[in-house]
Amino acid sequence: MPQFRPCYDDIMNNTKNMPPAPGERGAFLASFDAAQVPSAPGCYLMRDEKDRPIYVGKAKNLRARIRNYLNESDSRYSVKFLMRRVARIEFIVTETEKEALFLENSLIKEHRPRYNVRLRDDKTYISLRIDPREDFPRVTVVRRYRRDGARYFGPYDSAGTVRQILRWLQRIFPLRTCSDHVLQNRTRPCIYHQMKQCDAPCVGLIDREAYHETVAQVILALEGRNEDLERLLLDKIAAHASALEFEKAATLRDRLYDLRRTLERQRAVAVPGAEDRDVFGLYNEGRFTEIQVLFYRGGKMIGGKSFSFERSEMPLDELLSSLIVQYYAEAPAIPAEVLTPLPLEDADAIAEALTEQRGAKAAVLCPQRGEKRALVALAERNARHAFEEKRMAEKARLDVLEQVQHMLRLPRLPRRIECFDISTIQGDKTVASMAVFGDGRPEKARYRRYAIRGAAGQDDFAAMREALMRRLARAIEENDLPDLLLVDGGKGQLGVASAVLKDLGIEDLPHAAIAKARPGEDEARAQDRIFTPNRANPIIPPPSHPALLLLGRIRDEAHRFAVRYHGQRRKKAVVATVLTAIPGIGPARARTLLNVLGSVAKIKAAPVEDIAALPGFNRKLAEAVLDGLGATGRVE
Repeated sequence: MPQFRPCYDDIMNNTKNMPPAPGERGAFLASFDAAQVPSAPGCYLMRDEKDRPIYVGKAKNLRARIRNYLNESDSRYSVKFLMRRVARIEFIVTETEKEALFLENSLIKEHRPRYNVRLRDDKTYISLRIDPREDFPRVTVVRRYRRDGARYFGPYDSAGTVRQILRWLQRIFPLRTCSDHVLQNRTRPCIYHQMKQCDAPCVGLIDREAYHETVAQVILALEGRNEDLERLLLDKIAAHASALEFEKAATLRDRLYDLRRTLERQRAVAVPGAEDRDVFGLYNEGRFTEIQVLFYRGGKMIGGKSFSFERSEMPLDELLSSLIVQYYAEAPAIPAEVLTPLPLEDADAIAEALTEQRGAKAAVLCPQRGEKRALVALAERNARHAFEEKRMAEKARLDVLEQVQHMLRLPRLPRRIECFDISTIQGDKTVASMAVFGDGRPEKARYRRYAIRGAAGQDDFAAMREALMRRLARAIEENDLPDLLLVDGGKGQLGVASAVLKDLGIEDLPHAAIAKARPGEDEARAQDRIFTPNRANPIIPPPSHPALLLLGRIRDEAHRFAVRYHGQRRKKAVVATVLTAIPGIGPARARTLLNVLGSVAKIKAAPVEDIAALPGFNRKLAEAVLDGLGATGRVE
């Protein structure tokens, strides 16, 4: 979003707005003088009796908005619910409603109020990026939009769609696909040039001006301006033919033929009235809301995205408005029109902000009839379908958790399960991992890994004890114990877990061990088994039992996380003992070698010229690397 400068000098510091003593919220509201609030656009920040921000809002007229809150002329339950918790209100006046819009977004990100909608940083926007300022640009796939002067196209609904688009572009437009490093250091054309899918700028077979003509055609194609692209190609074909450059004309003719063949298939799925728009649909059931946005580019739907909100106290129009502002603050591209299912009070301010960000006119509309209303209705149907799918998936996950509870005879539903695993090779670089599942889904932000320090040699039991002690001691301190503790292993690992829980005084915490089936075992032991305390024999459910599948998935996730961390530690150790022992090679250069060439073995087999071409290297240093690895004699 564009930068702005709100009038912070107009922040009200009136003593009537100071927080009252605990339990005096009613006295605060009764004594609050709305006449002290400025009649200007701006934002208000509501705080509770502990001075915590609970809600951020914006208004064209702050005094009118606050009066609505105070005199209960706003009959919405969410407003009454909110005002019962307010103990202080702060104000920030801005010059325009657009500045208030930006300020609200910034305050929500800074304070994270409980009753505001807040979109987390979303890295799943799959887009295509091309930077026309480069000498020889290429099209790359990105998941984060940056204001770096490059062109972004999307977002697309899946990586598969993006790969299909890239294959189509590569077949028709011969842009490079190699990295900048390969472009700068290649000495002969690659196989893509032989396949006529690259003009080989790496070895000077095309100049910058001619290459950028192709780049301009790619941008037209990604923008959906197909008719303009066809006219451009026809003009260039005629120009080359007039100049008797028949080979160039034939190349462009083939490109135009491939383009038209593709566009004929696309025109069959074009949607009338949806040239370049984002269409929002909303479905609400009780305090649960699903918002769906469908992306239309060049008259075709290229994907969509849904957002779920549970127990939201915000009115639907405010929720939708806040989501739109936060979404387009990080969106890779701004469409010409945004269609909404509800009229938004600040639609004009949002449109002004999007226009400024887009660099061309953008509109925010709430259509009531016609083709545009039909597009909104389609988005609303998709929102309802997404809501029902998520609700059914939620029911299915809770049903599996109930089966886990019944199978293990747990006192409560295991909504959060923490699973531990150990990874080591003959006691070297031993590590432990913790995978966490909440309501049957992985919560990767809660995952933890531990470098085992106290266990000597190949002692998995001691390593497990150390990891459990470190995790559970902190969980007790933070009052953050799981509903079920799971360890990878058999009776021995279960015994370690039971002993740790007893030592910490939480022996009543439900825990179990899951042992993986191993090849060559007898029939009775040829499948996963679950060990629980105070039970001599393991529980052996059918292989397709939903509860066993969930526990096995959690165990596999913990195992994957542990093995990955163990591999990282071993790789780091190899770098330290083999590469950094070579004079002139420090950690940074060692990482460069491994990142580019892949492994110590590949470094040994690489030509001296390839190593010398790496950043920070020269021929003398490359020869020293190969001599040093040759003297090492073997790769550990």
